[in-house]
Amino acid sequence: MSSQRRSTHVPSVRLESEKGLGITQRRAAINFAWNGDIRKRYTDFLVNEISRDGTVLHLLDFEEQEPHAQATVNRNFTGPIPPNKLENKPSFNVNQVTPISEDDRKALIGLVGETVAEQLIALDEKIQAKKHLDQNERTVTLDPVTDRNARAHIHQEIRRIFNSRFETTADATGVIRASPAQKTSNTRGSSNRALSQNWISRRENNQRKAKAREVAPGSGPYLHLTLYKENKDTMDAINTIARLLKVKASNFGFAGTKDRRAATVQRISVFGQKPSNLIWMNSYIPGVRVGNFAFSQTGIELGDHGGNEFVITIKNCEPLIGQDCSLPQRMKMIQQSVKCGLAFLKNNGYINYFGLQRFGTYSIGTHLLGIKILKGDLEGFLDAVLHVDDSLLEDVLNTNSSSSFGKDNQANRDDLNRARAITTWKTTKSAEKALELLPKRFSTEASIIRHLGKNPKDLLGAVLSITRGMRMMYIHAYQSFVWNFAATRRWAQFGAKVIEGDLVLVKDAVSRGSTDDENPFAHNDDDYKQARALTAEDIASGKYTIDDVVLPLPGYDVIYPANEIGDYYVEFMGRPENGSLDPHNMRRKTRDFSLSGAYRPLIGHFIGEPEFAVVSYHDDTQQLWPTDLDYAIQLKKDRAAQNAAKAKAQTTSTAVPKADDGLANRWNNFAQNAAQYDAALEAERRRKAVEEPKADAMVTNETWIQTGLDGSSKRIKVARHTQAIEIRNPDGQVGDVPGGAPITGVSALTGPTSFADLVNAHATQTVAGVPSTASQRSASPPKAFDLKQYLEEHASAAERQASAAGSEAEAQIMNHASDALKWYLNKTLEASGSAQKDQAMEVEAAKPTETEVTKPASTGPFEAGRIINGVKVPHLCPACENPLAMDVDIDEGSIAPGDDKIAVVLKFRLKVSNYATIVLRELMGTTAEELAL
Repeated sequence: MSSQRRSTHVPSVRLESEKGLGITQRRAAINFAWNGDIRKRYTDFLVNEISRDGTVLHLLDFEEQEPHAQATVNRNFTGPIPPNKLENKPSFNVNQVTPISEDDRKALIGLVGETVAEQLIALDEKIQAKKHLDQNERTVTLDPVTDRNARAHIHQEIRRIFNSRFETTADATGVIRASPAQKTSNTRGSSNRALSQNWISRRENNQRKAKAREVAPGSGPYLHLTLYKENKDTMDAINTIARLLKVKASNFGFAGTKDRRAATVQRISVFGQKPSNLIWMNSYIPGVRVGNFAFSQTGIELGDHGGNEFVITIKNCEPLIGQDCSLPQRMKMIQQSVKCGLAFLKNNGYINYFGLQRFGTYSIGTHLLGIKILKGDLEGFLDAVLHVDDSLLEDVLNTNSSSSFGKDNQANRDDLNRARAITTWKTTKSAEKALELLPKRFSTEASIIRHLGKNPKDLLGAVLSITRGMRMMYIHAYQSFVWNFAATRRWAQFGAKVIEGDLVLVKDAVSRGSTDDENPFAHNDDDYKQARALTAEDIASGKYTIDDVVLPLPGYDVIYPANEIGDYYVEFMGRPENGSLDPHNMRRKTRDFSLSGAYRPLIGHFIGEPEFAVVSYHDDTQQLWPTDLDYAIQLKKDRAAQNAAKAKAQTTSTAVPKADDGLANRWNNFAQNAAQYDAALEAERRRKAVEEPKADAMVTNETWIQTGLDGSSKRIKVARHTQAIEIRNPDGQVGDVPGGAPITGVSALTGPTSFADLVNAHATQTVAGVPSTASQRSASPPKAFDLKQYLEEHASAAERQASAAGSEAEAQIMNHASDALKWYLNKTLEASGSAQKDQAMEVEAAKPTETEVTKPASTGPFEAGRIINGVKVPHLCPACENPLAMDVDIDEGSIAPGDDKIAVVLKFRLKVSNYATIVLRELMGTTAEELAL
């Protein structure tokens, strides 16, 4: 690829880029009249994947440990997985891989060179493990050998070293090719016949996957994990992890690629690993964290998710008019604009354009590379991938050092090293020297240079050496390019009006089914359905709206609108600058370059309710919404503080001898004075037992048995016979329900039963005149009284009695007394349907339980007003249903001294293939740059 294009967070640059990709129209006829900068920092753009069941994925905690000496694939997993012990081996067997000996390795390197030797060894391991092999992975090509005897020796040695797992052939030029022998050909099937890998049908693959899903969950060869990454492409992060694990990146699976300039969370899978092989990376790879491990029988595939949740901070926000107003007044203007815009988008949707990230981050867009592939211009495609911008070329020619780039400019340093490597390749044709200079993350360029270094004239092989996902990304980018311009033409000509010939999906039609050329970057429910053109009768019926209209992505298995928009596809794609292509002829001789096409709705919509906040700030580097990493750091801080508090409490609660008794001075010599120290503790305990008053009506009879056969005093308690507890009002009277019968029957607690269980056992008694049976309760509702006040009084009384209790057990019982009473009253009032039940629920909700304190709130972990790693979570407002009746108010007290800038925080969810930047573009309305045109 060429160098990075200019940053699109600047409105003027973004406008220019969008115009070149056909993104010019807006759904809203009105202008919401505000503007701002997107992605001033990558942590201003947060993306969390949504699973198919609607759960938003978060990585709020992760383990950290020192790196292992070497992380390797665990190829000998056996046995079941114990619960909650994922570090143990998964319950599956992988075919044993027997490595070649060190002597054979050295001999092989001497014959074919180190690079080819490593390729042969890697392919041999896949053959032994019976892993899936793509067509371009099945052959290793050696350098030409003109001497016939030397070629024969190479043939013999390869067969010997690899135990005849390879077949070798030589052509007229002396080039030797090694491929898997037929008897060891990788079929991944159960048949004993030698089958070609391509012979297995898709139906058989699907049947095998369905069978794998029948296995009990929690076991399998695939490890699923949650990946948090910052300022990295999904493939960059996976390539880094794969390199450290010393496995192929193809062993990983993911549901979709996530933005590079962002902080994102997604679910990925890896074959044949265990959690301990990845946990250490949390302390090793900057900007990458992994956790939430689980084993599965199947890996994660493209499209295996339900969408994405975005939290986007737009900074330097200003209204298009009123820039001279005060900060609070401008905040009110922006709040009004955002509320109005969100209300419109929520009810009407937005034009469902493909966003800028679809077309890459380099000066030569991915769609331009796709045009060259579809035209058959393979040489032009390879030259474009290996293109170096003039500015970088000048730097390469002027200096041989990248020392001018500091640690914070890794991307710039990598771009310079890439330019240096490609320049070396073009000038010397030495693949080995070029690959030494090329940074690891440029895997596409590395594949091309490596292949052309061995086969300079095999252009098709060089293209196919690129991973299939990357090849398809270029072609699908061209489809997206055409779709954007078709959507612009459709909206500019007809707007929201449904016209004859528009396409709609056929309801209840059988899906066309995914094919090998499916679009891995645009998965949604509409990709493979059938469509039909609307007739005049359909239009007259009024059954269809603009929300039903779809436009095709070009392919051989789609139909085009039966109106002038269908003609526009032919005219636009036929232009020379767009490839001179025919939308009705999308098949190619190379199957990977053929496109079946898909359908995409013209209008996109939110999933759920969008929310927003307008806040003030001072510095663009300020973080205004916490990331998952911020939350994890805060959680670790909280744990450390809790542990310190517990340690301090344990230290202060330990009875330490008084200073005047002489024992405290000898604390450091406790081992020599243990008996005296114990005596002091015992004396203190007896003093408290004598001096402190006993709790009212607290009687305990317990039975103990002797267990020490040697005459020791070891005993265990086997029963607690009677425990009478009375709950008194603040005035000292026995508590009863106002206007009703006292609470009775709470007198005996046998064995280890809790106070709440005791009340449950006596749930048949009456309270406030309510009979015990359900039918009687429904006929005779209880008398009304202020239950909340009553329970609060009992709670305070119980707390006072607990503080005066003479033992820990007594205090615990008294602390549970009010909770048990509230539970009991709820139990008896539930059947009556009384409003008192709601009062009791309010009291219960007002006092969070221990579980509620430790678990995130139901609204999510980022609660409004909470400070998370120094970032205060702003209060989010929902989209307004009626913008004309909305309240617009800014809390001026929340504006900190020194704040002089405005930011808008947006939170919303979108379907799989919809783009957040398109939503932001619609929400802001016409920019100042557009008005200037």
